[in-house]
Amino acid sequence: MTRIVLARPSDVNAIERLYLACKDDLLARQIYQWDDTYPNRDYFENCIEDGSIYLMKDSEQLLGIVVLDEWQSAEWNEIEWQGEKPLVIHSLMIHPSQQGKGIGKHILHASERLAKLQGYNSIRLDSFSGNESACSFYRRQNYVERGSVHFDSKPKGHERYTCFEKIVD
Repeated sequence: MTRIVLARPSDVNAIERLYLACKDDLLARQIYQWDDTYPNRDYFENCIEDGSIYLMKDSEQLLGIVVLDEWQSAEWNEIEWQGEKPLVIHSLMIHPSQQGKGIGKHILHASERLAKLQGYNSIRLDSFSGNESACSFYRRQNYVERGSVHFDSKPKGHERYTCFEKIVD
């Protein structure tokens, strides 16, 4: 049975393995959006402590994760957002062997339901503009491009991120 649950401290090893599998898959496709500084084990441990990381599991197998909170990058200040009370998606990842099976869509829709239940009126996120499969996925889920930002901390040629938003009220 597939379910979405809040992560517990005992989940951190599985989360880290999932992240490393996703990172290796991205690197194999020459997508350098994640590195050893973000996300990493400390980040995931902090998210567990904050109660902001959700897991999608099938029985005990970890299929994907998403971090949901209110934190927004300073680079986003220039974007013309529409929602006034946003929930922000970070680190949405699906195990490479499970991609293309609707898991990401399920996690995204669960995030939208949670946002509504908690009184948010939009969901925001950014995605590396060179990761066309991710950007297309968000567009297919009716997320609207609100602009793009430049992250100086990313490798040359991988600094541009597209900002997406979906109104959920």
